[in-house]
Amino acid sequence: MNVWFTARGAGLSALVLLTISTGLGALVSRHGRASTRYVIQYVHRAAAGLGLAVLALHVGTILADSYAKVGWRGALIPFTAGYRPTWVALGSLAAYTFVGVAVLGLARGRMAGSPLGARVWRSLHGLAYVGWVGAMLHGFNSGTDSSVGWVRLLYLACLVAVLSSVVVRVAQVRRASGDRFAHVAPDPHPAQLTSQGASR
Repeated sequence: MNVWFTARGAGLSALVLLTISTGLGALVSRHGRASTRYVIQYVHRAAAGLGLAVLALHVGTILADSYAKVGWRGALIPFTAGYRPTWVALGSLAAYTFVGVAVLGLARGRMAGSPLGARVWRSLHGLAYVGWVGAMLHGFNSGTDSSVGWVRLLYLACLVAVLSSVVVRVAQVRRASGDRFAHVAPDPHPAQLTSQGASR
């Protein structure tokens, strides 16, 4: 059971770290002070790296625990685990997604060299949200401690953190779009203003 407790602790820790990374990723913006963006990006990447390391510990301890009955096949091939196969599969798919997003993060300099490449990179990097949702569903539905009060509060806090970050990011994008539109919008009454100037 000690291995199982370690696995669950590592799983919850990985969820918290990846939640921090996902939330901060939503808050990273091309606008604002450069120093603030740098700090957010640094913590975002550090949390992602630590989250993946703890995730590896989670997977390793799950495989080492005979009680879990997951096995290498169940961990690597979705929907083949002997223990809650659907929810374990979501965890496997979430892990694959996070690893893929991390690799894309390392390749940002090469992919985002052009406007089209930057748009493609941002779209693919946004799959982190899909991975995070899968991790949340996996942890809550496959964990034996999900009925414990503080664990439920932890899941709720993770949910609120990411949703709040996404709301802030959407508001930033809309405000930036509105500012750009106001800057380039033509004068709605140019003829009227010209005629008034002439009459004076």
